[in-house]
Amino acid sequence: MEVLLKNENCSAKVISKGAELKSLTVRGRELMWRADPAFWGKTSPLLFPMIGTLKDGKTLINGSEYKITKHGFARDLELTPETVTGTSTMFSLQQSDYTKAMYPFDFKFTVQYTLKTDGITVTYRVKNNSEEKMPFCIGAHPAFACDGEFSDYRLEFQKIENAAVPNYNLDTGLHEEDNRREILKEDNIVHLNHEMFYTDVCYFDKPRSRSVMLLDKDNKGVRVDFPDFTSLGVWQAKDAPFLCIEPWCGSADFDDCTGVFAEKRGIVILNSGEEKAFTYSITAIG
Repeated sequence: MEVLLKNENCSAKVISKGAELKSLTVRGRELMWRADPAFWGKTSPLLFPMIGTLKDGKTLINGSEYKITKHGFARDLELTPETVTGTSTMFSLQQSDYTKAMYPFDFKFTVQYTLKTDGITVTYRVKNNSEEKMPFCIGAHPAFACDGEFSDYRLEFQKIENAAVPNYNLDTGLHEEDNRREILKEDNIVHLNHEMFYTDVCYFDKPRSRSVMLLDKDNKGVRVDFPDFTSLGVWQAKDAPFLCIEPWCGSADFDDCTGVFAEKRGIVILNSGEEKAFTYSITAIG
């Protein structure tokens, strides 16, 4: 199923598989990556109830061993449309035998897209319908088109940052706590190049900022605001003409992790019956 949203300035396309945002145009300018499979065939998958990969491909939940697919199962499943208006839509996902084989909880997960005058607001809601505490990771993965020379682009953080990102080991699928590279030192601007991402994601695990802009040499681009998320992934496929700006709560496992799901870095834990919302927005700049 495909849902089209439109207002005077913007239009968006969302599909029911993974409730994925496939297109966002603002005043006729397409902001999103076109999902060319030659580089990467997705545009904006959602990440729940896990981000990245697990140490040794498994994790412990309430003492039992589980294997959860990379980035979680939500991105691969059909979500149910609950509401559709001209400018907003909401999709939902609940547990099934398939999900409980990986993740033994009863939950309701919703994602709502709402157009604004210069972009879109995205709200995830997670409710724990189990009788026990429910740990989870949650994240976004929007990919933004980068036309022209990628080296003409920069990331501009909201605040001055000191950031040394952990190396992501492509063989183990783990972040290495004691192997980091300095990306920012008392600065808020990252000048981009493809080589930065040859070892996969740049994971900002402790950013002060809750907003970042992707801008070209003419100061045109997008701003991503992520007030409810605690960390940020920045990624592209090798030499691709796009950049993903990914608000996260959680990440792939680190090499020093315990293997217990509830002890993952950045994990969110809901009590029985509790619900929590996570919002981010995409705004056209220039």
